[in-house]
Amino acid sequence: MEFRDLDLDRYAPLMRRLMPDAIGFAVCDSVGLRRWSSSCSDLSKCARAITVLNENREGWPETATTMVCRAVGEAGFAHTLRVNGTDPAAGVLLVLMPADATDDSKIGDSMSIVADCLSSESEFLNELDSMAAELSERYEELNLIYITEDNVKYFDEGQDALRKLVQNTGRFLDTGLVALVMTDRNVTTSQGNNAVPMADAERILEVATTDLYERVVFMKEAVILNDPATDTGSPRLPKLKCKLIADPMFDENGAVIGMLMIANDPDSPDFRASDAKLLRVMSRKAARIIQVNYDSLTGMMTRHGFEYHLETALYVVRYKRIGHCVLHINLDRVHVVNDSCSHHAGDELIRRVAAQIREHLGDGDIVARLGGDQFGVLMADCSRERGQEIAERIRESVNKAGFTWDKRRFDVSVSIGVAGMAPESESIVGVVGAAEVACNVAKDNGRNRVEVYERDSKMLMRRREAAEWIGHLHNALREDRFLLYSQTIEPLQDQNGTPHTEILLRLRNEHGQILDPSEFLPAAERYNLMPAIDRWVVRNTLKMLAANLPRRVRAANVWAINLSGQSIGDGAFLEFVKREVAQADVLPENICFEITETAAVADLEKARRFVQALKEHGFKFALDDFGTGLSSFAYLKTLPVDYLKIDGAFVKEIADDPVSESMVAAITQIGHVMGLETIAEFVENDEVRQCLVTLGVTFGQGFGIERPRPMIELMCDLTPQLMVSGL
Repeated sequence: MEFRDLDLDRYAPLMRRLMPDAIGFAVCDSVGLRRWSSSCSDLSKCARAITVLNENREGWPETATTMVCRAVGEAGFAHTLRVNGTDPAAGVLLVLMPADATDDSKIGDSMSIVADCLSSESEFLNELDSMAAELSERYEELNLIYITEDNVKYFDEGQDALRKLVQNTGRFLDTGLVALVMTDRNVTTSQGNNAVPMADAERILEVATTDLYERVVFMKEAVILNDPATDTGSPRLPKLKCKLIADPMFDENGAVIGMLMIANDPDSPDFRASDAKLLRVMSRKAARIIQVNYDSLTGMMTRHGFEYHLETALYVVRYKRIGHCVLHINLDRVHVVNDSCSHHAGDELIRRVAAQIREHLGDGDIVARLGGDQFGVLMADCSRERGQEIAERIRESVNKAGFTWDKRRFDVSVSIGVAGMAPESESIVGVVGAAEVACNVAKDNGRNRVEVYERDSKMLMRRREAAEWIGHLHNALREDRFLLYSQTIEPLQDQNGTPHTEILLRLRNEHGQILDPSEFLPAAERYNLMPAIDRWVVRNTLKMLAANLPRRVRAANVWAINLSGQSIGDGAFLEFVKREVAQADVLPENICFEITETAAVADLEKARRFVQALKEHGFKFALDDFGTGLSSFAYLKTLPVDYLKIDGAFVKEIADDPVSESMVAAITQIGHVMGLETIAEFVENDEVRQCLVTLGVTFGQGFGIERPRPMIELMCDLTPQLMVSGL
């Protein structure tokens, strides 16, 4: 027992009061060294008594809780009592009594009182020391947690954060090895603080990325092995010369996306429960970092990480004057599996294809899931020819494997674009765009193909120009560079009928030029940007109506807004429209959505449900470009529309072509029978207009009536006219 922290002088008055005849009092340690003597003691006699006791150990109590008395010559009798009878290493209380002292029992009782007081105070101080040490350890743990940043946005930040997390964990827990293992078996390691590197570290890491990782994924809970020889878990682990803890990392859906492991040599102290708790906190931090930059389904890095590696690779290519190769891989027809089975089946297909892609890549190759069914691969120091060979192996492997789900087998294929990254490459956007263009050409040419990007290929050049629109359109949406135009749809039969206005879209490019829809909408449709553009048109049309026209003025017109086929298939679009209309305080019956015949026929049942759902809330619908399909009349009664817009190809030749006139007449007659109003496009002159009036067409639209103009001009013209009329 240590007495350095006890104020033993405070006990001298107590001992003098209990044993007034004593010559002196002392406290010795377990080996007989005097640690304290009372100021009222005869120090010389106490020292001689301790010397006599040390000559042979008979006078020192070993484990007994009772007092031991022994004559020490002229000095008198030494009475000794172990301060803590249950601790052989505890100190000893010594009382030196004169030779004529005979009441040993009273001396023993008195010494027991003092010994109990000393023992109680010592235990109390030890408890305080333990609490202080624990608080200090908790503080260090909190400091470790606090300094380990997990709020990251970008891939390079995430990589730095993971490295620091691993290093901090190893340093605090003083471990020989720390390993962070992710789903795709990427490993970040640190040697910790141990002065001597762990033996068999490579073998431990090998097991960490195979058997141990499989067990963590299977159990979905921490694995703690302080004695690997007694391991009975499943899957079984090979014998390891270490002690270890492995804690799983989960995504937001509860799937294991990795694990954090710490290991020490076999002769090190056992890992404690507190170590496991701290590791769990750190593994959760690591999971938050990983989820930002890694795909939870495949374990691959996301587009941000891929672009980070591309930027680094382009710098190396320019500096070392070597070539890299980039693959853009698109899984063909994954929607067939989704629609036929379930999205769970589609996810499993994507997961398996991702694994097959990895099998054909080297350790230094970078692979990422770019989104949905698209993957990107970067192969360093690789020619296009070599890249094409690897792409072909990937294509063949995926195609041969196929996919079976619920006893149904599906043919599976991928389309792959190959592009080189050379010192003259301008940017990663150009490299990725070239690989993506080649991939799209592979899909257009029948899928299950590999196409290599060639600069002088006219087809690839045209497709690349279309692909470049992706960036332009994203920038236009972000910078609000779309413009709303309008064109009047004039009543032809009733001059007092409700006027209609079609909302048209234009784009101001980076140079200030105004572009027609024909220049950018095909690219928007190809790259699935139409839902975002349609939302922009709906939201900004309603805002402009609410901001510039009184409610009565808004209600005196029907506003026609075009919708793409992609928006018809967007389940969230219905709620979006209802919410925007309610916020703008525009009546649904004053909004008419125009959908093309082609878009409606692409999925007739989905189009029917979409139209019916919005019509139940009062919205109107027009079927645009009617007459272009071979079965227009057959499916017309399936769609609950209000207007038929006759395709302009028939209208513009109506005055000179009897066939066109007959087509327009037939559509008009069918429309009247079904209670639908008709709208003729491409009314270029008065002669065409008069023919339409004669045939009974309800509305006309075209340059002969009004040319498209900025919508704000219409707002300025409409307000005074309608206000004067008392509306």
